[in-house]
Amino acid sequence: MKKFTFPLESLRRLRKQKENDAQQRYARALDTCQKAELQLQNAANELETGRSLLAHELATGIDAGRLAGLRNWCLALEIRWRERQATLTEARRVTGLMAKEMAMATRDREGLDRYHDKAQNAHEQEAKREEQNMFDEMSVQASGITGLSARLENKFAQ
Repeated sequence: MKKFTFPLESLRRLRKQKENDAQQRYARALDTCQKAELQLQNAANELETGRSLLAHELATGIDAGRLAGLRNWCLALEIRWRERQATLTEARRVTGLMAKEMAMATRDREGLDRYHDKAQNAHEQEAKREEQNMFDEMSVQASGITGLSARLENKFAQ
């Protein structure tokens, strides 16, 4: 039986590599997204701490210089929080794009894998058919030899 060779094997390997690359990019995007979420949470905690301190200082009485300093510090914390929020939004957008890219790469690879499997099954079926034809031919030849030997035996027996 002739060994099965898939004519698109090089394309199949490229599609698998493309899928692996897409999976790695998606994993990195998820990692970036998780880090951005953590940084946003830290910035939110710092902002809450700053606002609490400002509120406490206002309640207990504070001089104007200290008040201005605390307000500026809270504004800086709010700006940092907004930057982290924007970073997280961008990270989520990129993660979504990477998920789509990975899904498309997987779909492409799976389509080629299905074609490979169908071609391999067709090859195996053809090999079985050829093998059966060979057995049938051998059977016909064997029955012909058996029939010939029986006729020869009958002829010599007479």
